[in-house]
Amino acid sequence: MKNPFVKNGLLTATAMLTLFVGCAPQPPVDVAPQVETADNVSYSQPTQPPPKDQKDRKPAAPGSQALWWFIPGHWVWRGKYEWVQGHWRPRPHPGDIWISGKWVRQGSVYVWQGGHWRSGAPDDAESSD
Repeated sequence: MKNPFVKNGLLTATAMLTLFVGCAPQPPVDVAPQVETADNVSYSQPTQPPPKDQKDRKPAAPGSQALWWFIPGHWVWRGKYEWVQGHWRPRPHPGDIWISGKWVRQGSVYVWQGGHWRSGAPDDAESSD
């Protein structure tokens, strides 16, 4: 290409496309068959249900609750159940709500179904706030 403006424009467009592809939203993971720690140690799935959920202390929101949602704490399996405290997270879009994850029995083990964002008003059974 002899025209430097066209060449620079194509390079800029290619670089921008590369950046935006990496920012695409990923679908939520429904079921985690194994739990791995940061050091890549895998634990077998639990055969007993998790303990009753603990009550999190809900700190003040970091901003307007129209823009922030409190994600309640939950149990994780790391060879034993460990509690992960709840936290505030910005809503992806105004009005979005968080549907909490849950432990479900599959055969003889329990697996974690992760939470996810949903647009609009919650069904009564799914409300978590």
